[in-house]
Order: sequence, then C-alpha cells, then structure tokens
Amino acid sequence: MTKDQKGKTFLKVVFFVCLATITVLSLIPSPEIDISKDISDKFMHFMAYFITTALLCFAFRPVRISLSLIYGLLIFFYSIAIEIFQYFLPYRTCSLGDMIANLSGILSFIFPYVVYIKKNGLRGMYRNTFKVSG
Repeated sequence: MTKDQKGKTFLKVVFFVCLATITVLSLIPSPEIDISKDISDKFMHFMAYFITTALLCFAFRPVRISLSLIYGLLIFFYSIAIEIFQYFLPYRTCSLGDMIANLSGILSFIFPYVVYIKKNGLRGMYRNTFKVSG
C-alpha cells in the first residue's frame, strides 16, 4: 500500500468516525452542563458540517465537480435527517436555524473547493497531498 493509499484510507476512517460522532451527539440527550457557554451552538453546527464535508471530499476524491456538489447535497440531506430524528425525540428539538448553520458550513467548504478545482483541475487539488519527506 502506497503512502497515498494509506492517507486516503486514514481520511476515510476519520470521516466515518466524524459522521458517527455527529450522529451520536445529535441523538443523545443534551448534557446538563452547558459546554457551549462561550461557543455558539450555530457555530458548532457550522464547523461540524464544514469539517465533515471537507473530510468527505478529501477522503473520496470526486472525479468531477458535479460529484463534489453531490457530496455536499448528501451531507446536507444527512443533516436534515438528523434534525427530523430530533423532532421525534422528547429531549431534543428540531431547528431550522441548525439546518441553516449546517448548510452554511457545507457551502463554505464546497464553493471554494469547486472554484479551486475549476481553476487548477483535480490533479492540482491532490498533487502531493500525502507527500512525506525523508
């Protein structure tokens, strides 16, 4: 297995761990301790979905720009599904604001990513991604 293959495998594992973590944290009861006193709930949603979208795109390298847009849609549909599940849980709430924050995080990654790919091509995007010196 080459270094590039190991790197892609690592990113895939990290992506699925991230997805599982978001799922669990979104569906379990909220902790009594308010861990978000200093950090906005919407900012946490934004960052979680920005990072998840980035991991998906880097781990499963889209071969076309349209595929990267589909990746963004898949993550958004996942976030909507989580919000719908929360609607049916007595200890959670479904929030349009959360969905907007999720979509903002997804689009904040996808748009610059697509612009970069259009300008440099997919080869430029992944050139020396996992190059290790020495």
